Amino acid sequence: MPNNSWRKIIILYILVFFPAAWSLAQESLELSLGSSAKTKVDKAKGSPVKIPPVDDEGLTILQKQARIYRSQGFKFQSLGNLQQALSLYQKAIELDPTYAVAYNDLGVIYEALGELSRAEEHYLQSIRIDPDYLSAYSNLAIFYENARDLKRAAYYWKKRAECGLPQDPWTQKAKARYDDILLVLGEKPVADREQDVVELVKDITQKKLLLKYDEKALAQEYFKNAKLSYQREKYSEALKQATDAQLLDPTNKQISEFIDRLQKRLLSR
Repeated sequence: MPNNSWRKIIILYILVFFPAAWSLAQESLELSLGSSAKTKVDKAKGSPVKIPPVDDEGLTILQKQARIYRSQGFKFQSLGNLQQALSLYQKAIELDPTYAVAYNDLGVIYEALGELSRAEEHYLQSIRIDPDYLSAYSNLAIFYENARDLKRAAYYWKKRAECGLPQDPWTQKAKARYDDILLVLGEKPVADREQDVVELVKDITQKKLLLKYDEKALAQEYFKNAKLSYQREKYSEALKQATDAQLLDPTNKQISEFIDRLQKRLLSR
């Protein structure tokens, strides 16, 4: 399958030699800014975004304060002050050890600081606390891609795709990344690969037929103009138009005979 072979080579090259570049292409790490799993919004790491108001309904005083620390931490993170953001996120989970959002935020900070074991630990803890927390799945998938652990990356991309809403752009990205990694690993089902070949051949055949039809139609247009020019005794112009027509439809006998007749006419002048 030529198209998939080249695609596989390109994907593998990027994953092996430029993992950081791929993360940037995936809009960096996914952050969620809501406190409810149903209202999470995926954002790129470091992007200056407006922090939504904290939903205090049903929270204890400590949990409310934890969310304030988290919001403050994200503001510092957006400004590039990772150490201050780290300190505030840590305060947030000290006050609320069940705050999945803050664990995910800490994972992002630790990864940015190069503390990869801690980053992985906090991403996983975020999911343990809230299995429906979408951002941690994306961040873990990208984390494992950067570590060249493609099987784990595929697992978390798949989980992100399964848990997200169909119209969510990150759900669509997750599905695409999952398919790409399966292609690299050679684990795409044989039936799917065969279907890809069938679709590719069908597409190429249709394009060839369309191209051939378009060329013949254009040749007839040139030929029609050539005959009009001939009638007006513009023989040089007619020859050029007829020659263009023959290049597009070389097997057309009418065009060939017309050119022969026209050349004889020009030679006899």
